[in-house]
Amino acid sequence: MTSYEAIFRRRSIRKYKNDEISPAMLEKIEKFGEDAIGIRPDIQVKWKIFHKEEHQLKGLFRVDAPYYVVLYSEICEDYRKNAGCLMEQLSLYLFTKGIGSCYQGGAKLKKDQEKDLELVMIMAFGYPAEPLERSYEDFRRIELKKLVTIRGAFGKVQRKLLEAARLAPSAMNRQPWRFVSSEDRIHLFVKKPGKLGYQTQQDFNLFDAGVALSHMLVTAEDQWFDLEYQKLDSILEKEFQNYVYVGSLLILNDSEKI
Repeated sequence: MTSYEAIFRRRSIRKYKNDEISPAMLEKIEKFGEDAIGIRPDIQVKWKIFHKEEHQLKGLFRVDAPYYVVLYSEICEDYRKNAGCLMEQLSLYLFTKGIGSCYQGGAKLKKDQEKDLELVMIMAFGYPAEPLERSYEDFRRIELKKLVTIRGAFGKVQRKLLEAARLAPSAMNRQPWRFVSSEDRIHLFVKKPGKLGYQTQQDFNLFDAGVALSHMLVTAEDQWFDLEYQKLDSILEKEFQNYVYVGSLLILNDSEKI
């Protein structure tokens, strides 16, 4: 199974067996994370994998799993989006190996800080004690037509990319993303949070935006589409009442030739 195929079958796992993952497999997981490429390869990140007995977690909505992976990042522009893009790639990879995972957005480590790096996200993982996958019909997602504003031509490249993004997981399944599709670009926005808990929700929304971007980049690699991530000054300069501009994907292929 490929990571692209995993997009259409993966589900979050909240019940795990206590079975050990072999050292060789853990080494492969760590290497995959280190080799993964996000939207900003220049951002310094660090992965840590640990068994549940090695560290204590605190916070809400924690899942009891035999293993956890932590992603740290330097704090800079786009770092949360980049982290979401990286961690979702790892989640899809785990699925292809028969290993379940679940984001722990409300969890923190009681100890173990990294100097000059922020703990962005923790993900639980291990062999599942419940069904690992779901059918396409079981996804609870907003319809594509309610997420996308189409301006100009809308070909099969745009449709494949956006359908993959639509299926991305998000905090509390809020699906904060909205898209504007043109002939050669897809612009990504996320909803502005309400005043209550604004910064926390904004942080989750930006991480989730990275998860959606990850699905589009995985799709592009599998389907041989050429994409380039950009942030356009012409859009950054505009004010939007209900949305925050995240970035744009430039489609370098001619969609009619694919």
